[in-house]
Amino acid sequence: MAHSQDTRNNVRRLYIEGLPLSNVSLTYEVSYETARNWKQLAKDKGDDWDTARAAFSISGAGIDDLNEQLVEYFARQAVTTMRELEDTKISPQQKTELMASLADAYAKFSKSFSRVNPRLGALSVSLDTLKTVAEYLARNDKVALHGFQIHIEDIGAILQERYGK
Repeated sequence: MAHSQDTRNNVRRLYIEGLPLSNVSLTYEVSYETARNWKQLAKDKGDDWDTARAAFSISGAGIDDLNEQLVEYFARQAVTTMRELEDTKISPQQKTELMASLADAYAKFSKSFSRVNPRLGALSVSLDTLKTVAEYLARNDKVALHGFQIHIEDIGAILQERYGK
């Protein structure tokens, strides 16, 4: 089914304004594949929707909001990875090493942003403390580590709420 140029323009506009392409396609009753094809065709012609989306985000939000969005995005990715690690069939030692590595990356990421945005400094210290506790338990008490893992996501959310805003 052919869609009007107006529909294509509206799909592009809503995507650039921040809606996921899947939601935009539902809004305008266009298949996701069609919307994705329009996006790729536009990119091939030099109109990169993702670049426009990033520019829109920066211009509309300002640098502080953009930094906050980046921290939140990284936090969501860390939580998703942590969940995937819980279900992965690898040895407890490998799982612990990967979790410690993820916690270290998150702490470093938060610390680097605390230089740009000082209110994230407290969050960085808090997350580094979580990492230290996890490392200690990994070395000394595997049973307690498992109990800690169950709650770490909720603790991270509390710390984000307390220090991330």
